[in-house]
Amino acid sequence: MSTLTSSERWNACLCYLNVLVLVPMALVRDKSLFLARHCQQGFALFFAQVVALIILFVIDSTIGAIPILGLLISVILHLVVLLVALAISVLGFVKALAGESWAIPYLDDIADKVPVTGSDSQGS
Repeated sequence: MSTLTSSERWNACLCYLNVLVLVPMALVRDKSLFLARHCQQGFALFFAQVVALIILFVIDSTIGAIPILGLLISVILHLVVLLVALAISVLGFVKALAGESWAIPYLDDIADKVPVTGSDSQGS
């Protein structure tokens, strides 16, 4: 197993910064297996965040219309989604920078379906 380049690590870190996952997915031509896996994970996380925002919008439009209770529920749900997304993004960023591969719980099945191919030419 050869060592990863700093370029691969930083590109993998970009995968956990929301829409910036598209940068290494689109611009890096020869992706190592390490970078391809982090691109899959980052895209699955981005997809989950978009779905969560749509669900929060629906909740805001319905339950959020209730004067005090709706506002309280809405704020709590927004904070929970924000903190979970932030925690997973930071963990993924740190793991990518350290050169480790990992699986995001509950999103790993979605990540496996993201069509990003990597080559094993780097040996990672």
